[in-house]
Amino acid sequence: SSCDSWSGGHGTCATLGANLPSIHSQEENVYVQSLHDGEHSWLGLSDINTEGTFVWSDGTPVDFDYWAKNQPNNLRNQDCVHTLGLLQDHNYKWNDINCTDCHRFTCKKGTG
Repeated sequence: SSCDSWSGGHGTCATLGANLPSIHSQEENVYVQSLHDGEHSWLGLSDINTEGTFVWSDGTPVDFDYWAKNQPNNLRNQDCVHTLGLLQDHNYKWNDINCTDCHRFTCKKGTG
């Protein structure tokens, strides 16, 4: 997609019966980020409801993470998570960021 806020992307995905992506392996992490040519993109991970407790918007367990060094840091109340991509040697790491920032996103829909 073009860029949108975390809640905007989440809402768009919901209208499609999908969610912002949850990531459960490094293979899935690289795949989702490759869809955006190494650019930043939203993940369905946030600690909006309880600071410091990150949950996936699709309700799946948080069984994998790939935070960048010193992240998450909650700088200026950052509650949503985006990918850092491959560019500038970020190596597919994650970062917490302000939910109103504008990033690209992919929607993930289960097969069941």
